[in-house]
Parts: sequence; structure tokens; C-alpha cells
Amino acid sequence: MTRFGGAHRALLATALLLVLPLGTATAQTANPAHQLDPKAGFSSESRRYPDMNATYAREGHEERIARIRSVQPGMSRLDLQRTLGRPAIGYRDGSLEYHLSLSLTGRDRLICQYRVFFDDDGAVERAAWRRPQCANLIWAR
Repeated sequence: MTRFGGAHRALLATALLLVLPLGTATAQTANPAHQLDPKAGFSSESRRYPDMNATYAREGHEERIARIRSVQPGMSRLDLQRTLGRPAIGYRDGSLEYHLSLSLTGRDRLICQYRVFFDDDGAVERAAWRRPQCANLIWAR
């Protein structure tokens, strides 16, 4: 049996990222807690030079997809934090941004930004994913 190692896994992960946006585009719009909205005011980081310090690279909190799927409108802020843990960023409007590390294949992971918005009573009103690949990982069947 031929072993492909890291290069094979990287190619497989890249192929998965290219195919995922095609598979479940309608499912992600059904639940207000899992919308795709790249313009929802997410934080941004960039590395202008290859020799910049690694602190500019985003690290995500490893999370199981089943736990993320359990986020629903009406969930309290406390229940959300029990489910997803501590957010990466809290915004002035009360919304929370999470950086979640989702499993692709083997050890390959995708860091996803997920922003949760609350109603006047402090319950989850809606949430958004920055990238379609992340939303599709959540709703892949």
C-alpha cells in the first residue's frame, strides 16, 4: 500500500474545501443561528510580511461539530458559553465572536469565525459564519 503522508492529506483537505460550498448551500440558511454572512463585522488579522511573528496567525478553540450544531435561537448567553466556551472577542453591541477549530481530515483543521448576536432579553437571536466552508462543515450530512 502506498503512503502519501502530509502532502496527500493537504491535497484532500483542499479538495474538500472546494467541494463543500456546493453541497449544502440551502441548509445553512434554514437556521438563524447558522447563517453565512461574511459582512457581519468580523475581526480581521493579516500578516504583511512572511517574517512577521506568529501572534498574527489566528488560533481556534477546538470544537466538536455536534456541539456547534446545538446553538439555536432563544439560547441564553450562559448556555451558549457553556456550549462553546469563552469567546475570542466581545463587541460593544453585546455580540460575541468565536474562533473555532473544526476538523477536516486527520489532523487537518480549519479555523472558523462565528459571531453570535443577542436580542434585548440576552437570548441568541442569530449567528453568522464568515466563510462558506465553515457553514458547510456544520451542515454537511
